[in-house]
Amino acid sequence: IPLPQDATQGDLTVKIDPSLAATTIDGLTYLRNFPYQCLEQTVSRFLPNIMTYRALDSLGVANATLKSDLEGGVNFALQRLYAQQKPDGGWGWFVQDASNPLTTAYALIGLAEAKNAGFPVGDDVIANAQNYLQTTFITLDLSREQWQLNRQAFTLYALARSGKPDISRTANLFESRDRLAIYAKAFMAL
Repeated sequence: IPLPQDATQGDLTVKIDPSLAATTIDGLTYLRNFPYQCLEQTVSRFLPNIMTYRALDSLGVANATLKSDLEGGVNFALQRLYAQQKPDGGWGWFVQDASNPLTTAYALIGLAEAKNAGFPVGDDVIANAQNYLQTTFITLDLSREQWQLNRQAFTLYALARSGKPDISRTANLFESRDRLAIYAKAFMAL
């Protein structure tokens, strides 16, 4: 292992894992201990864990301790989401903030994935978030900026992912696909 010539002190740790799947467990630990507490980070702490657990479980690598840790973290995050949902069905970046379509769409994706993974998620929580997002749509015209179109693509993706697609709005946005960023086109494709 080549070291920088000007290095005078430091540490080197070499870890060898039996498979690529085993290295993802370290990622789960990092996400579980992620230090921030806004809504985006709450979802970002448990959503990748659900996806990683599904992958490890399908490979036969998941164990009872990992499953228990995951369940505890996801259930804690779900309780946070329930407590922070606004009366209009949305979420703000922080608990004191007004509802925001972007954070609400991300929370809705997290809730839908948790439910798909078998976690008990209240149907009313999902329905309230879907209803809020349906009030945030923009009218498509040439005066709209790209970020607004991109956000609409993300919102439509979140609604579809949670079981309430809006086919007509998606078809309308598809007509403006040349004005979308690549990631928004990907949301439309999904």
